[in-house]
Amino acid sequence: MKDIARHIGRSPVTVHQRLATARQHLGVSRSVEAARLLFEHEGSVYDPAIYKPTIVVEPQPDDASILGRTVGFPLPFPTQGRPRNDLTFAGKLAYSLALSAIIALVFGGSIAALSGLSELF
Repeated sequence: MKDIARHIGRSPVTVHQRLATARQHLGVSRSVEAARLLFEHEGSVYDPAIYKPTIVVEPQPDDASILGRTVGFPLPFPTQGRPRNDLTFAGKLAYSLALSAIIALVFGGSIAALSGLSELF
């Protein structure tokens, strides 16, 4: 539903409400049943050789390709050029280990600084 909402420029809640209203109007309880009714209704009318699909999704270039530069590694959170976090398990693990190492270094440095201060006084 989030993909549909993003594509049509509406919130996911609005898409959910409109789908629920459409299912109620059709007298079905599931979207699969509504799709089956649509297929039965348009099955004899729709010929893919004649009609083009109404929604054409074209790949969007990310910010790096627009600027003509490459990105060394993907960030662990969604960005404008990459709206989904599609890191692999190994990528997520690498970021977790790197973050753990940084936290350990900061904590160790803080303890060393406090120890040094305590010796001065």
